[in-house]
Amino acid sequence: MIDSYCCLRRIHPRQLGKKLLTLALGVVSAALAVHAQPAATAQADETQAKLQLTLLEAKKLALQQSPTLAQAKARIDAAAARAAEAKSSYWPTLDVSFGITRNHDRATRPLRDYDDNTKYDLGLSASWLLFDGFQRRFSLLIAEFDHAAALSANTDAQRLLLQAVSSAFYSAILAQDSMGIAKEDAEFNRMLHADARRRQEGGIATASEVLNFQLQVANAEVDYIAAEKSWRAAIIILGELLAITQDDIWEYIQLTPPDEKLIQQPVKLADLLDYARQHRPDLAIAQNRINAAQTGIKAARSTWSPKLRLFADYGYERVDSLHFNKNYDRNVSFGLAASWNLFEGFKTTALLNQAEAELAAAIEAKKELELAIETTVRRNFLALDTCRHQLALQENILATAKQIRDLVYQEYLGGATTITRLNEAQTDVTISAAARSQAYIQVFHSLELLGASTGRILLLETEE
Repeated sequence: MIDSYCCLRRIHPRQLGKKLLTLALGVVSAALAVHAQPAATAQADETQAKLQLTLLEAKKLALQQSPTLAQAKARIDAAAARAAEAKSSYWPTLDVSFGITRNHDRATRPLRDYDDNTKYDLGLSASWLLFDGFQRRFSLLIAEFDHAAALSANTDAQRLLLQAVSSAFYSAILAQDSMGIAKEDAEFNRMLHADARRRQEGGIATASEVLNFQLQVANAEVDYIAAEKSWRAAIIILGELLAITQDDIWEYIQLTPPDEKLIQQPVKLADLLDYARQHRPDLAIAQNRINAAQTGIKAARSTWSPKLRLFADYGYERVDSLHFNKNYDRNVSFGLAASWNLFEGFKTTALLNQAEAELAAAIEAKKELELAIETTVRRNFLALDTCRHQLALQENILATAKQIRDLVYQEYLGGATTITRLNEAQTDVTISAAARSQAYIQVFHSLELLGASTGRILLLETEE
């Protein structure tokens, strides 16, 4: 995505709407990647001033309202609960049982004896596993690694969400700038149109010249409508990422462009690579999977160990009978019990082989991820450098185009050049302004992508 913006060519303003629409569709894909879901917000007052929204404010809003992050938080809670469940295995267990049995024994023959009785049973059983070959310890470690992975996954979800937010934000900024460029083009041609009408009244300009500038105004207005359409599309996507569903969101939101002083923010490739190795949340997830797999091997081996359990039981039984007043019985038992499974059909061996294979896969997955991250950081770093140079060139081109346009205009007034040449000069200004705007926005977008590739949630220094 970066490369396509950094290698800009001259684009006619009438093509700009299509370019922006393509960009907006690309942002839609980014929005779908993080599964952003809309949520209701307060209705905007049509009479109030437009809300000025910076990228930092948009990011904070996304972090507060995103359903995607709410789901990630729920997964963290579930992982924490599983860790708590694993800890519970260290505690002794206590069971109680109680029963009542009513027995009716009736004779069918005369003078046969019979009996009715009621039996009451009460039992208490306590058990405490003292040693199990450290299986409980390994199960707890695996649960803790899963919890740590869930925390890292939440951080990674934030990273991807904010990357999508920045893409949508800068797409809207680009459309916003394009609206301004089209407006300036229309105003310049309106000035030429008014001047041509005055000159026509003086017998200097022709009717075709007046109509020419009128046509240019109309074309500029068409460009404005196309840019406005792209603006609305980008704002709707941004609103979805921010969990705002209001249909007319574009009518009350005005995006604040980034600070130009950040364009030359210094970045060092070595520092970026080192930061990525330490802070990429998906790398942390990969490492936790390795840790869990290593612990899984230990857990599989521990099944060969004997188990030692402390137990205590208490039982009480009472029988109320017609022939016997009350019979009761009490018993208490306690002791140590040891068990050792000697053979289970090679189940433990199979579990051990499975755990070793999972460890090997986890190690290779982390290596692959490390290589991919380094490649991405290097590519984004080079893209940022290219975009900065591109911006410097486009600023010079725009300044030169404006200078030429002003000279051609004076030549046209003096009769030294044609109206066609003046139209071409103004078109060059519009094209150069659009290219400069793209290059300008892409520098910031490249900064955001570079930051996201290193694992930073908020990239710009002013956002920390």
